[in-house]
Amino acid sequence: MNSVLVVEDDADLRAAVADILEDEGFVVHVAENGRDALEELGHMGHMPCVVLLDLMMPVMDGFAFMERFRADPVLSQVPVVVFSASVREPPEGASAMIRKPFEIPALLSAVAGYCPRE
Repeated sequence: MNSVLVVEDDADLRAAVADILEDEGFVVHVAENGRDALEELGHMGHMPCVVLLDLMMPVMDGFAFMERFRADPVLSQVPVVVFSASVREPPEGASAMIRKPFEIPALLSAVAGYCPRE
Protein backbone atom coordinates (compact mmCIF):
# COMPACT_ATOMS: atom_id res chain seq x y z
CA MET A 1 0.00 0.00 0.00
CA ASN A 2 1.38 3.40 -0.97
CA SER A 3 1.72 5.83 1.90
CA VAL A 4 2.19 9.57 1.90
CA LEU A 5 3.51 11.82 4.67
CA VAL A 6 1.82 15.24 4.81
CA VAL A 7 3.77 17.87 6.77
CA GLU A 8 1.67 21.01 7.25
CA ASP A 9 1.17 23.27 10.27
CA ASP A 10 -2.33 24.44 9.25
CA ALA A 11 -4.62 21.83 10.82
CA ASP A 12 -7.49 22.41 8.38
CA LEU A 13 -5.30 22.15 5.30
CA ARG A 14 -3.47 19.12 6.71
CA ALA A 15 -6.80 17.35 7.34
CA ALA A 16 -8.17 18.31 3.92
CA VAL A 17 -5.10 17.01 2.07
CA ALA A 18 -5.17 13.81 4.14
CA ASP A 19 -8.87 13.28 3.36
CA ILE A 20 -8.34 13.84 -0.36
CA LEU A 21 -5.46 11.37 -0.50
CA GLU A 22 -7.25 8.78 1.64
CA ASP A 23 -10.24 9.00 -0.72
CA GLU A 24 -7.80 8.13 -3.52
CA GLY A 25 -6.66 5.01 -1.66
CA PHE A 26 -3.44 6.22 -0.05
CA VAL A 27 -2.41 5.54 3.52
CA VAL A 28 -1.73 9.01 4.92
CA HIS A 29 0.52 9.94 7.82
CA VAL A 30 0.52 13.52 9.08
CA ALA A 31 2.83 15.83 10.99
CA GLU A 32 2.42 19.48 11.95
CA ASN A 33 6.09 20.48 11.61
CA GLY A 34 9.46 19.16 10.49
CA ARG A 35 10.45 17.77 13.88
CA ASP A 36 7.22 15.81 14.16
CA ALA A 37 7.69 14.59 10.58
CA LEU A 38 11.14 13.16 11.38
CA GLU A 39 9.64 11.39 14.40
CA GLU A 40 6.75 10.05 12.33
CA LEU A 41 9.15 8.72 9.70
CA GLY A 42 10.96 6.83 12.46
CA HIS A 43 7.69 5.19 13.56
CA MET A 44 6.27 4.33 10.14
CA GLY A 45 8.22 1.11 9.63
CA HIS A 46 8.50 1.80 5.89
CA MET A 47 9.26 4.80 3.78
CA PRO A 48 6.41 6.76 2.15
CA CYS A 49 6.36 7.02 -1.62
CA VAL A 50 6.40 10.82 -1.24
CA VAL A 51 6.53 13.54 1.40
CA LEU A 52 4.31 16.60 0.92
CA LEU A 53 6.06 19.40 2.77
CA ASP A 54 4.99 22.89 3.74
CA LEU A 55 7.97 25.23 4.03
CA MET A 56 6.82 27.86 6.51
CA MET A 57 6.13 26.13 9.85
CA PRO A 58 6.96 26.72 13.51
CA VAL A 59 9.31 24.47 15.55
CA MET A 60 11.18 23.12 12.49
CA ASP A 61 10.41 24.66 9.12
CA GLY A 62 10.58 22.87 5.80
CA PHE A 63 14.07 24.13 5.02
CA ALA A 64 15.53 22.70 8.25
CA PHE A 65 13.59 19.49 7.67
CA MET A 66 15.07 19.18 4.16
CA GLU A 67 18.61 19.57 5.52
CA ARG A 68 18.09 16.74 8.04
CA PHE A 69 16.09 14.62 5.59
CA ARG A 70 18.63 14.83 2.79
CA ALA A 71 21.56 14.11 5.15
CA ASP A 72 20.09 10.66 5.89
CA PRO A 73 21.05 8.08 3.24
CA VAL A 74 17.75 6.20 3.53
CA LEU A 75 15.40 9.17 3.78
CA SER A 76 17.14 11.01 0.97
CA GLN A 77 15.78 8.41 -1.48
CA VAL A 78 12.19 9.56 -0.83
CA PRO A 79 10.89 12.33 -3.12
CA VAL A 80 9.71 15.54 -1.47
CA VAL A 81 7.06 17.78 -3.01
CA VAL A 82 6.99 21.16 -1.30
CA PHE A 83 4.02 23.49 -1.22
CA SER A 84 4.25 27.15 -0.38
CA ALA A 85 2.48 30.42 -0.99
CA SER A 86 5.53 32.59 -0.40
CA VAL A 87 8.54 30.73 -1.82
CA ARG A 88 9.03 30.84 -5.58
CA GLU A 89 11.74 28.20 -5.93
CA PRO A 90 11.83 24.85 -4.17
CA PRO A 91 14.72 24.26 -1.75
CA GLU A 92 17.67 22.17 -2.84
CA GLY A 93 16.78 18.50 -2.85
CA ALA A 94 13.05 18.97 -3.43
CA SER A 95 11.63 16.89 -6.26
CA ALA A 96 8.82 19.28 -7.15
CA MET A 97 6.84 22.26 -5.92
CA ILE A 98 3.16 23.15 -5.82
CA ARG A 99 2.17 26.77 -5.25
CA LYS A 100 -0.53 27.48 -2.65
CA PRO A 101 -3.39 27.75 -3.06
CA PHE A 102 -3.42 24.63 -5.18
CA GLU A 103 -6.15 22.81 -7.03
CA ILE A 104 -6.97 19.21 -6.11
CA PRO A 105 -6.01 17.86 -9.58
CA ALA A 106 -2.53 19.43 -9.21
CA LEU A 107 -2.08 17.76 -5.84
CA LEU A 108 -3.22 14.38 -7.13
CA SER A 109 -1.04 14.68 -10.21
CA ALA A 110 2.04 15.46 -8.11
CA VAL A 111 1.43 12.50 -5.82
CA ALA A 112 0.64 10.15 -8.73
CA GLY A 113 4.00 11.02 -10.26
CA TYR A 114 5.78 9.41 -7.30
CA CYS A 115 3.22 6.88 -6.06
CA PRO A 116 2.20 4.45 -8.78
CA ARG A 117 -1.16 2.79 -8.37
CA GLU A 118 -0.94 -0.74 -7.02
